[in-house]
Amino acid sequence: MAFLPIFGGALWIYKKKENILKWFGRRKLAGIKDYMILNAPNYAFDIKGVKIVVVDDNPDDFPLDYLRSTFGQVTVIDKISLSEASRLVGYDLIFLDMTGVVTEDPKYGGLQLIKKVKQLPDSPIVVAVSRARFDPTATDYFRIADDVLKKPLTEMKCEEVVLELVKDKLSPFKAADTIDSEILSKSKNDREKDKMNNLVFSFLDKKILLDELRGELLNSYRNLDTSLILVNVQRIKAAYGP
Repeated sequence: MAFLPIFGGALWIYKKKENILKWFGRRKLAGIKDYMILNAPNYAFDIKGVKIVVVDDNPDDFPLDYLRSTFGQVTVIDKISLSEASRLVGYDLIFLDMTGVVTEDPKYGGLQLIKKVKQLPDSPIVVAVSRARFDPTATDYFRIADDVLKKPLTEMKCEEVVLELVKDKLSPFKAADTIDSEILSKSKNDREKDKMNNLVFSFLDKKILLDELRGELLNSYRNLDTSLILVNVQRIKAAYGP
């Protein structure tokens, strides 16, 4: 009879071993990257999740049918105002022509638009496309862009540049590294770093909502870049389920 409590305790531990191991694993997590390794070991890039927008007054220069069958969403905009730059929020990559697309300045408006795009929160990747690659006026335009392609574009070149740039941008492991770097550089000591990490863990574990995470960051950790944390934590969450 004296062995019953011990046997009962051992049985309880066996039944709860998964939760116990997870708890101990959580205690050892050094940062958000460790969380990703634990929770999304089989993550794979989803090409159908990529959102692309073509901003060009000559969309025939792009293999649109191919892009639409390959990626998740492809939108075409042939004219846009500088005041409408926020329309481009939420896209992963923009194919942007310098000329003929911006209503305020058809000739060189693309240069101003690309500057506005790069100021957007979680700004899209911008691939500059133009026939005027050697126009001295376009130097700044091409320098600001993430990549440069000459029109017309082939299917192979489009896919190559999209996969190379977007796959890296959307990587939840890169997002985790970004958050870890932000917390490590801004925390005053290990205790504060652990508190910051635990706050992010709470959101990822669905213990708090996004608005609660935002509020806590703004109230208790003003030294952190709240927008940077929120963008990347949602990217991590999307990688392994709702």
